[in-house]
Amino acid sequence: MANVKFEDNQMIVGISGLDKVWGFKGDFKIPIDHVSDLTVESRDQMQKDGKWGLVNLRAPGLGLPTKKVGTFYGSFYGEASQMNQSKKSKKSYLDVSSKDNILFVTLNNEKYDYLFLTVANPAELMSQFQRLKGNQ
Repeated sequence: MANVKFEDNQMIVGISGLDKVWGFKGDFKIPIDHVSDLTVESRDQMQKDGKWGLVNLRAPGLGLPTKKVGTFYGSFYGEASQMNQSKKSKKSYLDVSSKDNILFVTLNNEKYDYLFLTVANPAELMSQFQRLKGNQ
């Protein structure tokens, strides 16, 4: 599970324990203006709307059925044409250990195009993000 907080106009993602080893990634900071969208969804909903298609090729990381941590490549599928998304492969970082409460983050001008993060407090994070984006 990732620890996410908003501080000093940045989204700070804390990766803990073995997830750092499995995902080949430590903590990272993203300027809030590089975060274009944030939603909370279940894995089932992500499969229906095509977002889970971004999780096809693992390189490097851990890819178990119930735990995914690391860098993944893929593209939207299903309703991709309705979503106006490019068919080009996108790079995502995952720290997912649950089928629910997955924070889906769309990024701009960053190493990753998307983040998939299991978090303990999704409603609180959504509220904080909306307040920050409203103040810009």
